[in-house]
Amino acid sequence: MLRNTIKLLIFIFLLSDVLIAQNYEIKLDSLNASGWFGGDNRPEQQRNVAVAQSVLIEQPINLESFAFYFTSPFDSAINGTGTGHEVTLKLQIRDSVGTILQAEQIVVPDTFTGGWVIWSNINLTISETGKYIFSTYLIGGYDSNLVNTGQGCDLNAGYLPGERYAKYVTNDADAEFWGDWSLHTWDSDFWLTGTLLPSNVKENNEIPGIFSLEQNYPNPFNPTTKIKYTILSEGTSVMNFVQLKVFDVLGNEVAILVNEEKPSGKYEINFDAFSFPSGVYFYQLIVANEFLSTKKMTLIK
Repeated sequence: MLRNTIKLLIFIFLLSDVLIAQNYEIKLDSLNASGWFGGDNRPEQQRNVAVAQSVLIEQPINLESFAFYFTSPFDSAINGTGTGHEVTLKLQIRDSVGTILQAEQIVVPDTFTGGWVIWSNINLTISETGKYIFSTYLIGGYDSNLVNTGQGCDLNAGYLPGERYAKYVTNDADAEFWGDWSLHTWDSDFWLTGTLLPSNVKENNEIPGIFSLEQNYPNPFNPTTKIKYTILSEGTSVMNFVQLKVFDVLGNEVAILVNEEKPSGKYEINFDAFSFPSGVYFYQLIVANEFLSTKKMTLIK
């Protein structure tokens, strides 16, 4: 069950006037509505709906991934197969006036049944804070006139810093043009991750109240890799409830590596992906209600 929360997790620690870079994440997962996405061939109104969401980025970051939530398979409202279709979605990252800064594509397999679709290889430096617009459309959606799904939304427009947009498009080029997109009263469920741009990185993290998740090693890996994390709370007797989970590129939870209370300390865990297919995965550390960090790893067999 998705939680009706907006998570804005920015971790900055000022230690002797030194800035430590940490992960940056904004997540809206208040799933209480589903908006039309994609095309169909209804006699009364053929359409291909593209969508966009503006997001306020309040710190200079390296943007690493962005995701939209879709509520069902990509299928046809009229001639549905019940098994879904493979589709290609294009994500465009725009500045506040709609100028495209970067574009990424992802192939969603016909086995997709709903969930997060994550563009995971963005690697875009955002040095100026402010609103950025993330738009997506189904490539060739109007030409096929068949394939559509629902986009997860918050009908209460609970993400106050941003807005949702929608547009009927007649071809791919029409989806690229920003000038005539319309505001929508809902917000799109979205998930943005990145890394704060540091002025300096402190190598020693041995102070109270600091948590960290390290990059797995080796990476890429086959089939095992090590994941290290640190829990340093005030007082050695303090216990923290720790979760370390693994997700696939569509946001499906595929493994739980840690799910228990742990005292302060440094930890290392082996992840064996022998039974997993090659691809990109995400691993996420949650410590009580104080810390959440997500990193990407690649399995190559």
